[in-house]
Amino acid sequence: MARKNAFNVEFIGVDKYIKDLKKMERNVEPILIEEYTKYGMLVEEGTKALVHHDHGDLEDSINFQKAQKSGTGVIVEGGSNSDYALRRHEEPYRPGIHDKYERGRHSPGYYIEGLGAGTRGKPMWRGYRPGRKYLENAIKATEPDYKKMNDKAIDRILRSKS
Repeated sequence: MARKNAFNVEFIGVDKYIKDLKKMERNVEPILIEEYTKYGMLVEEGTKALVHHDHGDLEDSINFQKAQKSGTGVIVEGGSNSDYALRRHEEPYRPGIHDKYERGRHSPGYYIEGLGAGTRGKPMWRGYRPGRKYLENAIKATEPDYKKMNDKAIDRILRSKS
């Protein structure tokens, strides 16, 4: 009810903005899932680049899934189904030079400071050397990408009207 001697301000077209906001709200989840999936694939790439390499089995065992909604959040599940992967990630470096014994073969001086010849031969990835803490280092190396991905998701959500 309007008061006497008061001005009324009428907003015309607000229903259009409400409609646009509802459309944006519907787009939040699909956009976040798409962007977080892309980020998960980047972390997978980094993890594979930084993991130990002897025969390639450990590298091949690393896999990240598509992002999915979980409760009020979005998760990307990834890692390896190999117990060896966790052991390689967490064990401390073994100082010195050590021989490798495998299937009746002896390779003298194969391990140097805890890294085998295959791992030492892998290139650095975004400033990180392959070896222990490979998953942790892949996440650290992609931190700027994570921030950009969040900014991109917000921008996409704000621009969405479909």
